[in-house]
Amino acid sequence: MGDTVANKKIKEVRALCERSSARRKTGLFVVEGERIFREIPKDRIETVYISEDYHRDHPKVKADHILDNDQFRKLSDTRNPQGILAVVRQKRYDLNDILGGDLYLILETIQDPGNLGTMIRTAEAAGASGVIMNRECADIYSPKAARSTMGAIFRVPYMYTDDLPSAAALMKEEGITVYAAHLEGRDITGKKPAARRGYMIGNEGSGLSDDLAALANERIRIPMDDRAESLNAAVSAAILMYWGRI
Repeated sequence: MGDTVANKKIKEVRALCERSSARRKTGLFVVEGERIFREIPKDRIETVYISEDYHRDHPKVKADHILDNDQFRKLSDTRNPQGILAVVRQKRYDLNDILGGDLYLILETIQDPGNLGTMIRTAEAAGASGVIMNRECADIYSPKAARSTMGAIFRVPYMYTDDLPSAAALMKEEGITVYAAHLEGRDITGKKPAARRGYMIGNEGSGLSDDLAALANERIRIPMDDRAESLNAAVSAAILMYWGRI
């Protein structure tokens, strides 16, 4: 690839890596790394870039552009690039696409992309039907969040909403018991969750807002040693999604 064309492509990909506004405008995001690349549905791949070294070691991998190693490093969002990167089309869900299952996460202002990606990954492992987030949550299409899902981003339905309380209220109307993870909640030890349930998990620092927590059917608490103030948000989500199952 010529330097002029390569520089243009590098700028386009870097914009998708660095700016959520670019991702929203184009409906595209960047996925990097060999393992997660294998998880991408083929019909959602827009463009594939590989490095010269990767092409030498994997000559059968089809790519739209082969970059020299220095060019690929400029393209990459990771410290040690694996040599393969794809620009992928986003998929949009709405609440009607998600409702109808038995297990949900309802996330309010989760700001760490790694936490958010881990929650999506764990939701898949636990058999969740969907993840619903307010707009203040981290962007699931950021490189770090997408990487943290380990491919679950392509399989677990998720959506952002401007009105998380209304979404929670609609879930209750659909027969889903909504639990709020809250330090003042009922200890879940020895209890069983409802068959159809959604778990509200709040911001890493401040927890759930009072207005959202007030909409839950019940506030619940994971038991902790008195010396611990709280659990990591992703850890809390994992424990609750497996509550009553193991």
